[in-house]
Amino acid sequence: MNGADGRLVQTAVIGGPNSGRAIILPTDADELTRWRRRHPAYTYWCGTQLGGCGNELSDRLYRDKVCHFAHRPHTSCHRTATGAASADHLFIKDDLAAWAGRNRLKGRATARNLGSGPGDAVDFRVGTARQQHVRFQFSRLAHAEWQQARRRLSTESATLDWVFGPGTAQPETMEELYDEYGYLLRFRFETHGAVRRIRLRAEDPRRSTDWVPLDACAMTPAGLRIPGVEPRCRSGAGPDAEAGAGRGAAPVRRSREERVLALREALVTAARFRTRPTWEALARTAGSDLLDLSVPDRVGLLVAVERTGGGEGSPLLSALIRTGESDPPVYVGSVVAAVGCGAPATAAVLKRWCQREADRAFAVYGVPSRTAPPRLPLTVDGQLAPQHSAEPAQPQTIVHVQGGPVRQSTTRRKPESQLASVPLLRDTEIRHALRSARQRRGPRPRYAAALMARAEEALTRLPEPQRTELVAEMAITRRWLDNRPDTPARKPRKSRRAKGAGDAKKTAAVKKAERGKKTRRGKKTKDPLQGARPLPGVGNVEPKTRPK
Repeated sequence: MNGADGRLVQTAVIGGPNSGRAIILPTDADELTRWRRRHPAYTYWCGTQLGGCGNELSDRLYRDKVCHFAHRPHTSCHRTATGAASADHLFIKDDLAAWAGRNRLKGRATARNLGSGPGDAVDFRVGTARQQHVRFQFSRLAHAEWQQARRRLSTESATLDWVFGPGTAQPETMEELYDEYGYLLRFRFETHGAVRRIRLRAEDPRRSTDWVPLDACAMTPAGLRIPGVEPRCRSGAGPDAEAGAGRGAAPVRRSREERVLALREALVTAARFRTRPTWEALARTAGSDLLDLSVPDRVGLLVAVERTGGGEGSPLLSALIRTGESDPPVYVGSVVAAVGCGAPATAAVLKRWCQREADRAFAVYGVPSRTAPPRLPLTVDGQLAPQHSAEPAQPQTIVHVQGGPVRQSTTRRKPESQLASVPLLRDTEIRHALRSARQRRGPRPRYAAALMARAEEALTRLPEPQRTELVAEMAITRRWLDNRPDTPARKPRKSRRAKGAGDAKKTAAVKKAERGKKTRRGKKTKDPLQGARPLPGVGNVEPKTRPK
């Protein structure tokens, strides 16, 4: 690095290049001045455990900008992470060591480099023989890599807990942990002076516990426990159960009815959490014996699930199942045809149809529930049927002309008002009617504008989240109307203040005109010589004589 270091380096280590004692430099000038007075002998280094070059750093004090560390001139360094969070893996090692000492645990924390830096993960192991293992994940990990690492670490440890940092867990990983335990462990850091302290909590799709310090947690024989949450380990789930099955544990044989009920419960739970699971995720929840089923057996089981459902018009729960690429499996089309909903002709039609059914399932089984959208009908050839809005037929008058053919007028009678052309719809149906109005043929803008007027009235009656959905649909329709050349022109709206100001101006102008008329009527013609003194000798005016 030639010249001065222009990067904002906020973290360093104290004492030497290989030290693990991290520090965040105070960013305020007064705080840094007090820090220097308290620790005059400290030396700061771009530590190797931070991914740095190992050279000494200097603390820069500024009054007009943020204080920070900087390399000395002519120093080469390729360290990429220099922010306040770049030393969190060192701070957590200090916290874990202090926590283990206070709880008399024989624990050891080790930082791991998984490919992107020395702080990708921190492993905390407790015990000597078969240890308890807690991994704190700092870097984002792919789901397949997480599964592979989890299987490997589970065989080495008695218990395994995985705690994820902000944005490090993939959706598939979260879904698997929700299914197995019912919650996910999270951590974050809070800055306190020159150090950062860890906070932990457990969360699920519906609620989360409060952030608590490490001292509020406990290491039990079942693993790391956080206040306010209880584990919910399902039978047949997790790598330990799979390993037990591989060692010769006898699988539990269930009847077909038990499988159907377990599978339906798992699908309803997924709909309640608004997730779309894979078949493997369903097997972890409903029982590992579902993994060995062939495709025809899966279809038969899913058809039985749908026939034990909530009756006519209920959402098709099988539409929630997806593959690893987020597409519905091919055999779901056979389930759709078997229950009498039609046979999708292509994969694109099946995907669109399943997405609508998933939305219907989320609406019915979600918390809180809402009105489900209508099902997408399929034609005989397996295509999506066009969606048309049911507009009432306009009355027509047929005139019989004597001696001539009967001609039917091609012009439609204009309704007396816009609202007269809109059918009586329920408030929850207006959103779908707006969408259909943009797709129907004929003079669409007038009908859509009439629907917009109905939607304005419905906004005052709809609860959330239906109100938000209707507002979004109205915004789309309004943009669609504005971009069409055949949209009837709308008069610009005036606010109440503008209307009042306009009325006041008109009233003032009228009063001023009336005053002008009265003034002109009552005013006499002005004599130009009024008040003038006559010239001498003009007229019969005699000069005034002074009294003697």
